[in-house]
Amino acid sequence: GSNAEYGKQWYQRRVRGEEAQKMIEKYIRDELLHSAEIRLNFKTWLTSVYEYTIFHALSDVNEKLIDYLVPTFEDLLHRLKTTCCMDTTLLMDVSAKCYIAKDNDFNDHNKYEMCCDMLDLYTDIATIYSQQPYDDESYSCVILQHVTTQEVMLTKYLGNNLILVCLLQESCLKDRGIINQNIRQFAQGIRQVLEVQVEKPALGKIEGSPPR
Repeated sequence: GSNAEYGKQWYQRRVRGEEAQKMIEKYIRDELLHSAEIRLNFKTWLTSVYEYTIFHALSDVNEKLIDYLVPTFEDLLHRLKTTCCMDTTLLMDVSAKCYIAKDNDFNDHNKYEMCCDMLDLYTDIATIYSQQPYDDESYSCVILQHVTTQEVMLTKYLGNNLILVCLLQESCLKDRGIINQNIRQFAQGIRQVLEVQVEKPALGKIEGSPPR
């Protein structure tokens, strides 16, 4: 049937992709071997533009490029998560749909893919009413209906194309005022980190204002 044919095509593409990946890795190793000046460790990912593996890979690259900032971002995210009893907190790039940083316990890629879908939906709807779907006041609260539970996705635009994405149980919304205050504190901390980075490019330890 059609499902079997699709599965066969997917498997064939996967095999061809793995073969191409091995060829690329061998080519790079050979080039590096003959270079006396370059000593480089590298990693490759097998990705597809038709699903989310490309975003996972680019997210990993982003974290490597700003590795001096990621620990501070992750600490702020983790504090926000634990203070507000959230399940997941992500700092994402709105346009690229890559995460810049994630809380320390994050390992659920299905949730990340769901966040990407919801950001797409939010952007599409907001664009109907405005040419600029995001501004400093942009904030959303969406209830996600699961089989037995209801999960809530909160987003807050932070500027510089960055958006905070939080997933939590609907029962936690009883403390909505505290959650909003901590999100404001988080946004302030991120802004302070970025301001210090602009003023001092060769950055060591960064001081940010963690949520309270």
